[in-house]
Amino acid sequence: MASFCEVKKKYQPDLLGLHRACSYNYLLILKLLPELVLDNPYFYHLDNACYQLNVCEQTQYTSVLNIEPIASNVSVGGETDNVLTPQLKVRLYHDAQMAEVLASRQIRYFKSRYDYPNRLMQQPDEKYQVNKFLSQWLDHCFKDGRVLTLDPRHS
Repeated sequence: MASFCEVKKKYQPDLLGLHRACSYNYLLILKLLPELVLDNPYFYHLDNACYQLNVCEQTQYTSVLNIEPIASNVSVGGETDNVLTPQLKVRLYHDAQMAEVLASRQIRYFKSRYDYPNRLMQQPDEKYQVNKFLSQWLDHCFKDGRVLTLDPRHS
């Protein structure tokens, strides 16, 4: 006899999928920025927006990369919308050859899983989703963007 009260299974993170996304992120970041030099910003133009990619921390085995919009002409409904542009802090693990999103806009830390619903309405797999977003954004950059050699704010 079937029970009307089914126990919902607890979300289990997809570690293989997360590792795959982080490895792909690392590969694309190194293709995009072959030289990761501390405090030497790269400017990237993509879809009517300009992004600054800057290595802000570097150790023997890791680097931290900030990705932030510095100019945007992306508009939704006639207004410029910075919500559509990524603002990320990414740690590259050179020994593991992985790059993981540490922070995104107002979120400074991602848990491996979240109970749902929660106060901030984060998805149970928020960490995976933000790393998959970075993979897709980097793939788009690699295919359709271009690196600017000069600071676009002064040209």
